[in-house]
Amino acid sequence: MRDQKNSNLSDNITLKEAQTRARKLRKILDKARFAYHVLDKPIIDDAVNDSLKNELEELERKFPELKTPDSPTQRVGGEPLAKFKKLAHQKPMLSLDDAFSFDELQDWENRNKRFLKNKEKFSYFAEVKVDGFAVSLVYENGKLVYGATRGNGKIGEDVTLNLKTIESIPFVLRQESKYYRQVSRGRFEIRGEVYMSAVAFKKLNKERQKKDLPLFANPRNAAAGSIRQLDSRIAASRELDFFAYDIIGNLNINTHHETHQIAKDLGFKVIPFNRICENLNEVVNFKKFLDKKRKKLNYWIDGVVVLVDDLKTFQILGVAGKSPRGMIAYKFDPEEVTTILEDVVFNIGRTGMVNPVAILKPVLIAGTTVSRATLHNEDQIKKLDIKIGDTVVIVKAGDIIPKVLNNIKDLRPKNAREIIFPRTCPGCGGKLEKKGAYWYCQDKNCFVIKKRALGHFVSRGGFNIEGLGPQILTALMEQGLVKIPADLFDLRESDLEPLERFAQKSSANLVKSIQGKKKIDLGRFLYSLGIRHIGEQTAIDLANNFKTLERIKNASLDDLNRVENIGTIVAESVYEYFHDKNKLKDLGKLLKKVQIVENTVKKSKITGESFCITGSLDSMSRDQAKAKIRELGGQWRSDVTEDLSYLIVGREPGSKLAKAEKLIVSSHSGPAGEKSQPPHHPKRSIPSHSGLVSGSVPKIISEKEFLELIK
Repeated sequence: MRDQKNSNLSDNITLKEAQTRARKLRKILDKARFAYHVLDKPIIDDAVNDSLKNELEELERKFPELKTPDSPTQRVGGEPLAKFKKLAHQKPMLSLDDAFSFDELQDWENRNKRFLKNKEKFSYFAEVKVDGFAVSLVYENGKLVYGATRGNGKIGEDVTLNLKTIESIPFVLRQESKYYRQVSRGRFEIRGEVYMSAVAFKKLNKERQKKDLPLFANPRNAAAGSIRQLDSRIAASRELDFFAYDIIGNLNINTHHETHQIAKDLGFKVIPFNRICENLNEVVNFKKFLDKKRKKLNYWIDGVVVLVDDLKTFQILGVAGKSPRGMIAYKFDPEEVTTILEDVVFNIGRTGMVNPVAILKPVLIAGTTVSRATLHNEDQIKKLDIKIGDTVVIVKAGDIIPKVLNNIKDLRPKNAREIIFPRTCPGCGGKLEKKGAYWYCQDKNCFVIKKRALGHFVSRGGFNIEGLGPQILTALMEQGLVKIPADLFDLRESDLEPLERFAQKSSANLVKSIQGKKKIDLGRFLYSLGIRHIGEQTAIDLANNFKTLERIKNASLDDLNRVENIGTIVAESVYEYFHDKNKLKDLGKLLKKVQIVENTVKKSKITGESFCITGSLDSMSRDQAKAKIRELGGQWRSDVTEDLSYLIVGREPGSKLAKAEKLIVSSHSGPAGEKSQPPHHPKRSIPSHSGLVSGSVPKIISEKEFLELIK
């Protein structure tokens, strides 16, 4: 695989150019070798060194006359399933935000402290981040019943047969465990990482090479591909393994690190080396320790997962977007390779920001071939002194979008060209204005911005209007038929028929498609507006919290910041949007054309009451219960406090029940300090909410009583 990384760099190169290039490569590689091995002061990353050496090897392979004895390259001579069923996760399998530097890690901690409005110190649990494939294992009465992939976080695929081929996954929980009795009654869920060892990965690729099959780019891809095989016999042949890292359930524990102890005692492999860290400095030291050790491990790792160890604090922090606030992935320096910067183009986003995009000589990185990369902004381009024609270092941060990290000036060709940043909009020619480090088009009528905004408006996550692709939108805008989203709903067949490719029938179909989407729910409507930082899930969170568009428009920054899944940046973006006169003007026109299905709050006997749940409900998921409570005017709480109205007790309740009972006992204390008996455990007897003392204590109710309340 390594030989493929830069094999395309030598394409269309002459012998003379290759001689010049090879000479420069040898010079810089020799300099790097001396700095690393003699001076012990590395000047380039190991991955970059490997990438440059691979390029030199390719040049020497193409032009054998270039190969010399002193070249750096010469130092060392069942029956398959028809398809997978879909399975809903009882609790979402969230993704993690990434941090690549200590500053980013520190920013994460500071955000959490601001959210909690205190300056307390956190104790962290640092886990080795295995580069594998996340799955969920569900046990009932101590026996494995199914396993599922993460999927979109809410719904995964049933891959039970494949997971059963992994010998480190127990079919039955270890009965000798002191926790067995607690977890063997009812539902118990373990989450973890399926991975392929380095030895198994090497063996698999060797076998595939013999059969002239495509090689896997890395063990993670190999593991994921194996788990998603419809034939479990293929998965069984891949020698997969599993590490457990989380338990979903109520085990009456206070810290996350206890979950690893419990998982191990129940018969699961847990990741070695994990440790408790009292502060971020200890986390950094742990990462450094792992970075040195990872090359000796028999599995790939890509960083450290850092969690707030105290579960109560972790739950209070909640979720922002699709990631838990109390957890972050502190990644190792990502993979880096070198290639040629062939050109730079400038794109305009729907917010008007000018984005420089690097056009690259195609290169393989992190298992995929890339030919484009993000090129920062004008200030960074000048600071790094990057020119067209340079040999640049590409990094695929977080395995998502590649970006240009820096360049190697010693390899700069004589004909390298300056990158000239535009001073007028590449889309409309309008004036650009710099805000911070970025340039924005100031023309409110910019064709490109409006086209991008309209495309977002009609996209699947927004109004989902079929038939309005980029070419159709361009034609409609060029003819002056559509300028803003509201104009779409005024289109008539007679407007469309004169346009190229529009017959009477196609015109009628498009008008019908548009008119059929005039009614939309609040979440999709918010997403369609193209508010910066507002994705589909964040739009739904806003809709569920505020219920109506009017409440969102009138919300203060504090109101927005208090929403569980909304961070400071998102809150500011929403606030600014609904205080922009031009946007409000267009919004007013749109609201005259469409009908929003508001999240209206029904008045009921629980209106104004607050609820919390401990344990699992049989009739609905926790998210469904939360939605129902909010629909009926109730409030959702994540913890038990004195002003909580109701604690709903399900199967396998946790520490919240004991906390509620303690509050009730305290409220019953007599003058002499004598206390009444606390309510019994719900499996024995649940006192009715109407039979408890009223006031500043929670009322403990069963699931059956909760269902009566929300009828």
